[in-house]
This record gives sequence, C-alpha cells and structure tokens, in this order.
Amino acid sequence: MYGLIEIYNKLSLRVRLTLSYIVLIVVSMTVLGIGYYIKSSQVILQNASGTYLGLVKTSNKSLDAKFATVEQSAINMHLDEELFELFNTTDLQVRQLDYETDRKITRILQKYFPSSEDFFSVNLATKDYMFGGNPNFWIPKKDFSSSDIYQTGLKAIDKTIWIPTYNLLEKYFASSAAASRKDQNVFTAARFINLSRVTNNLLKGMDKDAERPILLVNFQESMISRAFKESLVIKDSYYYVFTKDMEVISTSDQSGDKLLDQEWTSSLLDAESGTRYVQINGEKMVVCFDQMATTGWISAVFIPYDNLLKTVPNMFSYTLYSTVLILILSIFLASLFSSRITMPLKKLLWGIKQIGEGNFNARIETHGTSEVNLIIHKFNHMNDKIQTLIKENYETSLKEIEAELKALNFQFNPHFLYNTLNIINYLAIENKQTVISNMLVDLSEMLEYTAKKSGEVTLGEDVSYLKSYDYIMKQRFEDKFQIQYDIDPALYGYTVPKFFLQPFIENAIIHGLEDCEEGGSIRVSGHIAGNLRVFTIQDNGKGMEESVLSRILAISDTETTGNSKSIGIENVNKRVKLIYGEPYGVTIESQLLAGTKVTIILPMP
Repeated sequence: MYGLIEIYNKLSLRVRLTLSYIVLIVVSMTVLGIGYYIKSSQVILQNASGTYLGLVKTSNKSLDAKFATVEQSAINMHLDEELFELFNTTDLQVRQLDYETDRKITRILQKYFPSSEDFFSVNLATKDYMFGGNPNFWIPKKDFSSSDIYQTGLKAIDKTIWIPTYNLLEKYFASSAAASRKDQNVFTAARFINLSRVTNNLLKGMDKDAERPILLVNFQESMISRAFKESLVIKDSYYYVFTKDMEVISTSDQSGDKLLDQEWTSSLLDAESGTRYVQINGEKMVVCFDQMATTGWISAVFIPYDNLLKTVPNMFSYTLYSTVLILILSIFLASLFSSRITMPLKKLLWGIKQIGEGNFNARIETHGTSEVNLIIHKFNHMNDKIQTLIKENYETSLKEIEAELKALNFQFNPHFLYNTLNIINYLAIENKQTVISNMLVDLSEMLEYTAKKSGEVTLGEDVSYLKSYDYIMKQRFEDKFQIQYDIDPALYGYTVPKFFLQPFIENAIIHGLEDCEEGGSIRVSGHIAGNLRVFTIQDNGKGMEESVLSRILAISDTETTGNSKSIGIENVNKRVKLIYGEPYGVTIESQLLAGTKVTIILPMP
C-alpha cells in the first residue's frame, strides 16, 4: 500500500487528476446505478399503485353520481302534486289501497326513477301498504311497517339513509341463505317524503294527521361489481365496499376471509383516500381505497404485491447498460478535463511568482467561467484592487474631514433656527399676537424633534409632534377640519418609526380635504390586536377611484418615485418593512366621495 502511495505522489498533476476522476466516477456510478435501480422500481411501483387508486376513485365517482340522483329525485318528489293529492288524506287505507292507485303511483315513480339495471325496485311505503313495482314479489305489499327498513325510513327526515346490503328472502321470509341467489341481494336508500304543493305562490303542506310515505330505492348489489370490474385487472385482485362500521356492502373475495376484522383496517377509516401496504394471511398486499361522498362507504381494491411487481418494466438491464456507457464516456471526459484544468493552474503559478517579486501590474489572460478561470479573474481583480486601495487611502482621509465639517454645520443650523424663532416669539408676545406665538412654539418643538436622531422613538414623542403639526395646519386652513386621537394609552411607551403617521395626515389634509370648506374630519386611532399594533388614519374627504388607488399603490412598491402624493407612503412602508420585516407595513382603502382609510401594522415588541 505504501509503495502505491509513493508511486501515486510521483505522478504528474494531470495523471493524478485523471486517476482520481476515474476512481471517483466508478464508485459514484456504481452506487448511483444500484440506487437508481431500487428507487426507480419503487417509483414505478408507486405510480402503478396510483394508477389503480385512480381506477378506484373513478369507480367511486361513477357510483356517487348514481347515488346522488336519489337525493335529488327525493327532493323533487316533495313538490309532486299528484302524490300530494293521493297521500294528503287522513283515511289513506279506505281511499287509496287498491290496484289502480298502485299502478298510478308506480308510473309516477318511474318518472323520477326510470328503469335501469341498477335498480331492483323503487317503492313508496306506508304502514299498511307498499306502493310501486316489486319484481318477483319478494318485497311484501302489506304489513311492511313492522320491518326495520320501514323504521329506518321514518328517521330519514333531513337526508337519505343508506342501508347496507341484505338478502330479500332472508329479510322478509326468513329463507335459508344457501337457497338465495345473487340477484336477491340489495342495498337500500330510504327517505322520508313530506309532500307539499304550491298554491298561489304559497307552499302548502300535508294535513297534520295525513300519513307521510317512505321512499325506498333498492339497488342491485351487482351494480357495484360492474363498477369495479375495470379495477381488477391484476391477477388475484379483489374489491371490498364496506361501511365505517365494517359492514360489507359488496365484495368479489371468494376466500371468505374476514379481512375487515384485522387491525390495519382502522387506518383506512382515518383517511378519505390513499394506498396502504399490508400483510394478509402472510401475503403482502397493496390496498387502494377511497371514500364515497354520498354514502360515506369505503371502497378498497386488494392487489397482490408480487403480481403488481410483475407489471413493472425490467429496470436491471437498462440500469446496467446505462451505467457502463456512462463510465466509458466519463473516463474519456476525465482525461480531457484534467488537461484543461492543469493549463490555467500553470499560468496562475506564474502570476503568483510575479506578485512575490512586487510586480502588481502582472495580468493573466483567461477565458470562460470555470472555477480555475474564476480564480485567475479574481487574481487580476486583486492586483487592481491593491493599486486602487493605495490611491484611495489618501482620498479617504479627506472625506473623513469633510464629514466632520458637515456634522458641525448640521449642529449649527438647528441652533441658529431655534434662536431666531425665539426672537420672533418674544416679538409676537410683546405685540400680543398669541396665535403667532403658539404657532412659533409648536414649530420650534417640531424643528427640535426633527433634528433628533432618526430611527425609532416612543409613540408619545411622535404624537406630541403630530399635535404641534395639527395646531399649525388648523391655523393655516382656518379650522376647516378637526383631528381626533383615539389611541390606547398602553401604546405610548412602545417605540415606533419616526414620522410614521405624519405623511398620511398631511395627505388627508392637502389632498383628501382640499375641496372641503368645513366639517372635515380626520381620526387617528391605535389599538393592540393580539401580537400586533394597529394604527389607522381615516378621513371623510373626497377619496379616490380604484384605478387611482391602484396606481398609487403600484408606485409605492417601486424603488424610486417622483410623485409627491405617494412619497410618504413609500417612505413609511419601506421603513416599517426594513425595521420589522415583510409581513408588516401600510395598506390603503378608499372609495370616491367616501373618504380614505390608511392602516399601519406593526408587531408588538
């Protein structure tokens, strides 16, 4: 091993790079090939499972569409005038229990439920008689009220109740199950029918003592078998349709195993649709299941895992051939790339030697954007930067002196303004100009506040500035508006961005109330909502059209703007987002002639 390492270290850089690439590629491609084979087989198997789940969903949608017609037809029957006339009597047994009435009601039912291979029968049941056609006369015409089917129908007042599959002969005649036939198995939709009639645009219900019939729609169990026929394309697969109480509605399983008694079936009840991999009698099965929207029943197709795997294309040969081809191509490219890498490295070594000798003007020609070429580009840039830094070192000193002078001027100008305003204020007091004096005091306080450091201040300081601004603007516009403050006292101690309310009050006065001679109102409010501080400025001015508001909002989102109406919006909105983050900021609501409302959202500290 030591000898191999020593031989490797004596090789040239190009040969070592080539050998390193080859080893890395061989190991990587071998691992990737194995992983690709395993993963691709899993993905294809999952896609196949998803395909069969789609077939289950399609079958469920087909059944749901048929079942949904029962509820819709039942709703339509509530307003059937013929049925209303027939059943709106307190003496139904005397008047209607005859063959002719039965035929008439049968024709009415056929209007709502046309003949179909899915239906076994459609009936209207009362406590004394069963109206409607009965194929093979397996459903008794009389004494039906004692059956549990009729009692269930009495409870189906608000919606259709679905009764799981049962055998007609066993249910009504206590016949042996061994003698029963498949077409005797039905499941039932029961619905209480409270008939009404529209008279003179008024809805008239049945008499209080009149008996309401029960709609019974009996479906052949075979309709479910037909619906799931296309879902059972894999050998030995079968389906189950069952309720959430684990009652079997229909199944194609001939083994007689009680699959629904197993623990894994409970996980199907927690999800409306999906795929599960389970063990049944020692055999791995794929279960694709979906829940019906109308009945709440669950449809599940059981597919043997091994049989499903046989449908997956053979990925082994494809993966092997692809890996070998990529290896050969990669070895060729490794040799080519190693030579291209070593050439610019030699140039870089020459450039480093020049810097060591103090020649900062040395330049290396480079082309492309590879890593080595990028290093060479940075090398050239470094040389330029060194020369620039030498030149700028002197200029930086001059700029520092200039900044100090500007700072001194900034401190002097406000001081000069304060003294000047104080002199004018004294003159106003001597001449008994109280209004002018008050305005000067407020203006002085505003200037003092403006000269303070920028950033965040307490809300109390900002509101104090606003009230000074408020006073001056009232004098300017001769009290044609009033500003009301409704701010939660708890907010005054928290910090806020400086001047975050003033631009919106100024917009309200200058633009919103510009046509207002008197009666203008601006309401400034603030409250705490959970973890948020919510401030609003609302006026009763002329408002804006939606197009104007959209244009202002669009301008406020740009980097720069020359629009004076939106510069305050842009400034405040950007400062809030910079300080607190993107979720916070300014929103504006406005309607033409209905005023404008500005909302500013800040987080609690």
